[in-house]
Amino acid sequence: MLGHLSMAIAKLKRSWMVLFCLPLLFATLPSWGQSSVATLEQQLQTAVAQKNWSQALQIVDRLIPLAPKQASQLKQYRVKIEQLSRNSISTPVKAQGKSLPQGSVPIKRREHGVPVVDVAFNQRKSFEMLVDSGASLTVITRPMAAALGLNSPDKVVQIITTKTANGETKMPIVYVSAITVGGLTATQVPVAIAGPDLDMGLLGQDFLQRYDVNLKSNRIEFHDRK
Repeated sequence: MLGHLSMAIAKLKRSWMVLFCLPLLFATLPSWGQSSVATLEQQLQTAVAQKNWSQALQIVDRLIPLAPKQASQLKQYRVKIEQLSRNSISTPVKAQGKSLPQGSVPIKRREHGVPVVDVAFNQRKSFEMLVDSGASLTVITRPMAAALGLNSPDKVVQIITTKTANGETKMPIVYVSAITVGGLTATQVPVAIAGPDLDMGLLGQDFLQRYDVNLKSNRIEFHDRK
């Protein structure tokens, strides 16, 4: 019986394999018990493959009276299944596939195909922003900077020169205490203040690169990087 069972068990994790390396217990069963044992053997293989330990225990309990000479070994086998059952409860198997999102933000609308979402700054003011994966920095507008108290010269830590559709332009860099999107917060983030031609801020890679970003039809999900 356990010769066939070992084939199913071989598909389990290596850490389990040593627990199931048992001798052939049923080679000496009387012929009248072979049919019943074969059925239970198949059921046991299925239960083990599905990690249904409670069902496996029930099947072993039914096998013990059919093989009284192997009862001691079967009971040892039962103990090993009980150990697996306890381990599966204390350390549940992590779900396969993509992890559940850490955060999610609704897409309010699209501007020329680019998603627009609400972004909170310093956990007190919220603004609509374009999610721009092509922007290396998050860019805020001048009205946003004024609303956040970041438009004074003493807040500027650097001046950078960037290329735009209208040519090269200089933008001051200031620090924002916190940026929150979809329940996720980044702290002490440098952002650029755009010129007067930009009427909506850009959420750039300095925030987005922290996560695997999944763009849905009506929301954006942020997942842990693997």
